[in-house]
Amino acid sequence: MTEQSIDDEPLSIIEEEARAMARAFGVPVPEEAAASLIERILLRLGGAHIYVPRRTARARQKVHAEIAEKFNGSNLFELAREYEITPRHLRRIIARLRALRSTSILDRRE
Repeated sequence: MTEQSIDDEPLSIIEEEARAMARAFGVPVPEEAAASLIERILLRLGGAHIYVPRRTARARQKVHAEIAEKFNGSNLFELAREYEITPRHLRRIIARLRALRSTSILDRRE
């Protein structure tokens, strides 16, 4: 392993972020707090394969709303590049939003 890849390991990243947060909140011994967090993560999740999404659900909803607002029917590839997703995924987002919209319209009629 190179030094670069060691620094990019998920646990190293989490430990670094925990240390930074501990400092930001004035924790007296940020290094110990970060190390303790890593130990707890290893105890509870050690050996598990974990998917970490790029965005939270709320952020994803916001992005999807932006996409819906910008989508004009002919800018699929442009939006896919802008939001760093595949055109296929963008089509799924648009289809899901249209389905939700039509469902909510039907709900209002009843």
